[in-house]
Amino acid sequence: MPGPLTADLEVAQLLADHHKHVVGDLHWRTDDAGGHDFVAPVRSTTGELVVRGQRCPAAGSLRFALVLRGVGRILALDLGHTHLGPDGRSTGELHLHRWQPGHRDRLAETPTPHHPADLHAAWQLFCRLARLTHDGQLSDPPPAQETLL
Repeated sequence: MPGPLTADLEVAQLLADHHKHVVGDLHWRTDDAGGHDFVAPVRSTTGELVVRGQRCPAAGSLRFALVLRGVGRILALDLGHTHLGPDGRSTGELHLHRWQPGHRDRLAETPTPHHPADLHAAWQLFCRLARLTHDGQLSDPPPAQETLL
């Protein structure tokens, strides 16, 4: 794992890179907790990245995250739950985690627009904030399974 200064420099370069892109369609899988997720490689000239989507229908939450292998999450867009910052202030249900030296991804801010209309608008917002292009489609999640009893 890189040291803090090396990681901060690498992350800053990755976040500034406008040439990151995901190729191909993204398909949600049902996870063990009854939610949905996907993981896809991100093509980049400067680092090994993946993008991960997570959706929990029961909690009404959605997250798209950009992850640098060996370092962790460097950018994430969260919807459906608030974030309590180190200063005790709470964000809205839509917030962005962006890597910051000394704080990693622990701080959150409210991006604009304040509330995407749907899952696809949230994905487009995430891609814009992450400076990421997607050459493909984001599929709709599988339908929720009915309760058996």
